[in-house]
Amino acid sequence: MSGWWTIISTETPEQLADMTQVSKQAFLSSWEAGLSGAGWIAQLCTQGKATQLTFNGFPNRYTAPAGVIVPLLLAGIAEAQDGEFPQDQLTGWPGSITVHAERIAACEPGQLLTVEVWDQS
Repeated sequence: MSGWWTIISTETPEQLADMTQVSKQAFLSSWEAGLSGAGWIAQLCTQGKATQLTFNGFPNRYTAPAGVIVPLLLAGIAEAQDGEFPQDQLTGWPGSITVHAERIAACEPGQLLTVEVWDQS
């Protein structure tokens, strides 16, 4: 399987770095996607809306405000295709998308979220 596994969490990058201490209750969403499945976060970095902290695929780690990420989650980012977010072009593999709507709704716009993107190749 070639592609990416993405996790979006309310935990800090430091907290996520120790996976033995991670609270899964802090996860907002996770999904697996194909080779272009990390393009959306790279696009946000290019636009100055997200910050890349690590780049080695194990994981690539980013931060971005909830005010940027939450609208994308609500629009269907896990189903995104080439930076677009149409609901009818699913790119995640069936059964691989988890969205916790109640946790997403509880985020404050200025809250910093951590995005981890793991290389699945």
